[in-house]
Amino acid sequence: MSTQERRRRERDTREQLFIQTAQDLIRRDGLLHLQMSRLAEACDYATGTLYQHFSSKEDLLMAIATEDLKRRATAFEPIPSLPATSRERMLAVMLADIDFISSHPDHFQLLQYVSTEVVWASASLERRQALVRAGAPISEAVSRVVAHAIHAGDLVGIPSLRPVEIAAGFWCLNTGMHTLAHTHGLLEAYAVRDPYALLIHHGHALLNGLGWQPLVDTGNTKAVIDEAERVRALLVRSANPEAPVVTS
Repeated sequence: MSTQERRRRERDTREQLFIQTAQDLIRRDGLLHLQMSRLAEACDYATGTLYQHFSSKEDLLMAIATEDLKRRATAFEPIPSLPATSRERMLAVMLADIDFISSHPDHFQLLQYVSTEVVWASASLERRQALVRAGAPISEAVSRVVAHAIHAGDLVGIPSLRPVEIAAGFWCLNTGMHTLAHTHGLLEAYAVRDPYALLIHHGHALLNGLGWQPLVDTGNTKAVIDEAERVRALLVRSANPEAPVVTS
């Protein structure tokens, strides 16, 4: 191994240490209490060394969000190839995101924060571009689902819109409900007990409005729930192909 390669690996290892320790501090103390000096001390490095990796706190937060987004993107990789209809695959997009965000609430909160105008503008172009690249596999997977639906005749294409643009409304439902669900006390004030069941309902209503076949009777709650459970089982199976199939 060359000296340059060894130094690069050492730098990468050190950067991952900074990111992982920062995540721990955020979980313990809260996002707004993260301080660069305390992070450097927790990692047993000088603050100047930390700034050699991240020119600002905003860059550090962007890097943390990027690493989380890479993990989030892996949940979408198998969806275009699921043994399911194109509409079920689109439902899988929603379910995969619900499950990831439910398991990683810190990620969504951080992503919201770094996407605010003041933080985004303060971060370096390099870090912003890295975050965008990390999310690209998600939009690519969703676009493939839409393109397949059009090719299969399940969905009539809209000439003025690309597949990713057709999917944008569906994705906005996801993001909007995550925002409401993570605003403490907001949904409780309106007696919304199960926000993600409501999200699935509205997701089907949107797909019905697009004419995406087969149409779903949103009034048949049991059928909607059963389908979601079946598609979620496909997602679990795709993530762990060696797992035994559980039958009722």
